[in-house]
Amino acid sequence: MLVALLLLVPSGCKSASSAAAKTPRPGAPNTIPPQWLRTELHLAAVDASEWEAFLAEHITPRFPAGFTVVEAYGQWRAPQGDIRRLSTKVVVILHPPTHEAEQAIEAIRKEYCAAFNLSSVLRSTTPALVSF
Repeated sequence: MLVALLLLVPSGCKSASSAAAKTPRPGAPNTIPPQWLRTELHLAAVDASEWEAFLAEHITPRFPAGFTVVEAYGQWRAPQGDIRRLSTKVVVILHPPTHEAEQAIEAIRKEYCAAFNLSSVLRSTTPALVSF
């Protein structure tokens, strides 16, 4: 019985340390593949009715589980050198790192540019530790 117990102890310790190794510590580099991503799309502000229509037709159907829209104001330097300032909607989407989510996000960017005659939509994607 003692031999059986001793055989179980090392494997129990190993599995506990393995589980701890997979949980990132606050402030430590995350070396495990992310379970979630945080994508922000910075969309130039448009007329309220046009925004509501775009949101209902292009974003909500692709991310029906939810997203957040933040009103923002930003600026950037144009290629000509002048500073351009504009109101912006930042759409924050928390999603798993899947091909489907990637396709949906890129479709939103492309459709927003086409709908409002824009050259680009800023996208930022980072790993996220998420808890609901």
